[in-house]
Amino acid sequence: MEDEGDDENWRGITDDDILAVDLEYIAEEASSSVSIQTTKKRHLSGSSEQEDAELPEKIVKFDEGWQEESSPPIHSLRGGYLWVSDLCSQMWCEQQLEYRLSLPPDDNIPEPEQVTKGSSLHLARELEVQDYVNVTVTSSEDIFAVKVLNLLIVLKSILTQSSDVHREVPIFGVVDGVFIIGKIDEIRVDRETFHLDIVDLKTRRTKKPPGRAQKATHNTQVMLYKHLFDDLIRGLIPRHSLMTTLKLDLEQTLGESVTSHISSGLTSILDGNEKNRSWTLSHLLDHLKNAAESLPFINQLFIDYVWQEDEQTFLIEEVKYDDIWLRSQMTKCMRYWRGERECQGVDIEDAWKCHSCDYQESCSWVAKKIKELQQARAAKNAMLSQ
Repeated sequence: MEDEGDDENWRGITDDDILAVDLEYIAEEASSSVSIQTTKKRHLSGSSEQEDAELPEKIVKFDEGWQEESSPPIHSLRGGYLWVSDLCSQMWCEQQLEYRLSLPPDDNIPEPEQVTKGSSLHLARELEVQDYVNVTVTSSEDIFAVKVLNLLIVLKSILTQSSDVHREVPIFGVVDGVFIIGKIDEIRVDRETFHLDIVDLKTRRTKKPPGRAQKATHNTQVMLYKHLFDDLIRGLIPRHSLMTTLKLDLEQTLGESVTSHISSGLTSILDGNEKNRSWTLSHLLDHLKNAAESLPFINQLFIDYVWQEDEQTFLIEEVKYDDIWLRSQMTKCMRYWRGERECQGVDIEDAWKCHSCDYQESCSWVAKKIKELQQARAAKNAMLSQ
């Protein structure tokens, strides 16, 4: 998607042309939960029913001015930070993403069957290596501490090589000055080489590879995971963003339930004094930094394509990390979130996406392009008639 100069691409297309092309659009929605993974196959989930998807409202304590309509989308739509899935959806269609985030949900639109099946398969694979245990959270700091503890336990497990596969691994960091949160489907460890690989699971309704547009979003996702994980290995813990963006108090004592599970989950790396200390996010982040700096960078990236019919892998594709390409895409995306440019829809070569969009009938981007087309034709006819 280009920032400028795309108007010419829409010449010669009508509204019927835009909506007439069939599309197999598989929505790839990552399942999310607040949880703690331990080497004993336990996964702890916040018993206050505060899910990851609710963090923008429940963690971030907004300034009054941020709620004004003139606020850039990063604040008005996402509370100051983004999910990796936001950026992938943006690359599919920025206009569709804005509608989804800004308009009230339509309860009459059921979740697509392929999305339901994909989420179920993600959960089934996660439960192969870990279970869930409830944790009572009493503050925003507790919620984020659970995320940090999940990540820290995975890093500890990688270092001790107690497991070769780690799933639903939380990750966070800063990309182009914006705080980003994500959840890695799978990290695999090669015990002989100590190489770490990221594997992202994508389910397909048909047993064939995705098209160019979908591949771009898939590649972006795993590249972002590598970028965030490698920054963690470099010791880049975004404490400032946690305080200024998420408004977290890193020195606030964590709740009793969270503290209890920190002591039990990190037994092997805590000394006697730490087991009975009053834990804060700052203490957890110190341990996270120490553990991360002992790990290697991510070695390879893979997409595991699974056919929904038999839930078996039919294709594994390696994604080559391209730092220049990724930074270019992120710069383009962040200009929208910062309010430096208006929202844009798809280019002409991707107009087929409109056919499966829930917002196609009232899409202002399509209407704008059709109007520009009509004006161009009218001007051309006027010149020919002279």
